[in-house]
Amino acid sequence: METVIEVKKATKIYRPLDFWKNDRTTGIENVDLAVYRGEVFGLLGLNGAGKTTLMKVLLGLLKPTSGEVAILGGTTNDIAVRSRIGYLPELPYFPKYLKVKEVLEYFADIFGIPRGAQRKKIGDILETVKLSDKADSRVGGLSKGMQGRLGLAQAILNEPDLLFLDEPMSGLDPLGYKETRDIIIDIHKQGKTIFFNSHILGEVEKVCDRVSVMHRSHLIDIQPLSAIMEKYGSLEKYFVGTVTEGAKI
Repeated sequence: METVIEVKKATKIYRPLDFWKNDRTTGIENVDLAVYRGEVFGLLGLNGAGKTTLMKVLLGLLKPTSGEVAILGGTTNDIAVRSRIGYLPELPYFPKYLKVKEVLEYFADIFGIPRGAQRKKIGDILETVKLSDKADSRVGGLSKGMQGRLGLAQAILNEPDLLFLDEPMSGLDPLGYKETRDIIIDIHKQGKTIFFNSHILGEVEKVCDRVSVMHRSHLIDIQPLSAIMEKYGSLEKYFVGTVTEGAKI
């Protein structure tokens, strides 16, 4: 299997902003991880476990204090690598006065998509995220679920090989869960690799090929979902058991 994310002994230590203070906080410690092409990989953990730090290190938004991180055979310092990555933050924000299509036109310009090709590209993406009828709507008039789907639209506009989703179902209602889950499944069917973290274990259970658990800055376990379901019967039982066992860290 081709490896698209490879992490070796990655550690991130946050130093205090005030130079006279000596206290430091460990975001992640000695993380080893491999994610393979075409899989949906889920990252689980309690609040403060280090999930967001790890994702930011993978994206190149944070530089690890030590260790190595390889993405798509290179690093995020390489513009060519970054152009093959999509990212949906937990709380995507777009100016409320812009129309949906104007938001995507802005990102299309950033991605270097020719103006002549943008109309069709944006139309196809809006259809994928089920927002075709909202192209001329203002962002401020969208529901939270629709704004999340707009965030997904900008994340896949450049047809990324690797897609990062940070809590894509946060704050959604049950219908929003289903709509977002269906979109993720559709993207996966296109052969994309998806890496995401979520607290919604029932939804993770429905889309992931493998899951991992972070606890107190350590990546303490990685398992195929099929093995978890066979042994534990549910992702919740696996997660609770793994975190309880990892409490000694």
